[in-house]
Amino acid sequence: MPRRSAITLEDVASLDTLAAAFWRAARPHRDRDEVRRWSADLDGFLARLRDDVLAGRSPDGRWTAFSIRDPKPRQILAPCFRDRVLHHALMAHMGPVLERARVADTFACRAGKGTLAAVHRAQQHVRRFPWYVKVDFRAYFASIDHAILRSVLARRFKDPGVLALCDAILASTPGVPGLGLPIGALTSQYFANSYLDALDRYLLEGLRVRGMVRYMDDVVWWCDSLEVARATLAAVRTFAARERGVTVKADARIGRSAQGVTFLGFRVLPAMLRLSLRRRRRYVVARSRWERRYATGMINARQLQAGYDAALAITAHASARGWRRAQLHRRPPVDA
Repeated sequence: MPRRSAITLEDVASLDTLAAAFWRAARPHRDRDEVRRWSADLDGFLARLRDDVLAGRSPDGRWTAFSIRDPKPRQILAPCFRDRVLHHALMAHMGPVLERARVADTFACRAGKGTLAAVHRAQQHVRRFPWYVKVDFRAYFASIDHAILRSVLARRFKDPGVLALCDAILASTPGVPGLGLPIGALTSQYFANSYLDALDRYLLEGLRVRGMVRYMDDVVWWCDSLEVARATLAAVRTFAARERGVTVKADARIGRSAQGVTFLGFRVLPAMLRLSLRRRRRYVVARSRWERRYATGMINARQLQAGYDAALAITAHASARGWRRAQLHRRPPVDA
């Protein structure tokens, strides 16, 4: 077992940590009444939160549910502001420990990484290795087993208070008891990312694949032959089900790198990046939405231009000029 971190519940509940967490949590929500109310009595708010954390009375466990399309429909569960502050405080200490445990080629929710870095890394592998395998997992966040996640965290942290707080956060999650993480919580990003750390190491150290890239539950790896690609896919299906209780989707794909791999909204080819069909649809839908708003008087010409810029950003970093020109020829922009 790796050496476990000695951070304590007192570290998480320190007033300095909670104050920094408050301002990180408040930054995108400064105008909300709840944030203003707590800001007016910040010292009292932090003192009460500290007492509740140390006494085991946190989290509150109140969540707000709403839906988005990204691009498919997703239900988001956002914790109440008080719990959001707690999550930031907890991850201020746990986050760096979990970060150090990750391999270099996992890219989601990490400083200096992200979608574009993952795509560029995938392109490097596409140029070097002839076969790829691409998988993702069915209902990944909803399938995360709390008991398995607790064992993952217990390998990294030893303070009973910290582990008990993690248990309380997991137990406060709406839905099936003992199963699932809410999309929309800071802790969920870290926990879900760490849940598949063992798969990263299994691919790189156990199966000895030629290269891999993971973005949360989207995973692609490279092999030297079709036979090895098929064998590694079968092994990953078994490992994921046995060790993490998650299921590889039936549409897992094996292909030749020279023909490109569709990954994170791009068609990744050795010499260029093209837009995936999904990203093309996002551009068309975004442009249509802004033009509709302008046509109905909901926005002015300046806002329409900002909307065009936002739609254009969807196509950034890809070789898409010809496709965009064809779109503009097929349906010219509205006269603003």
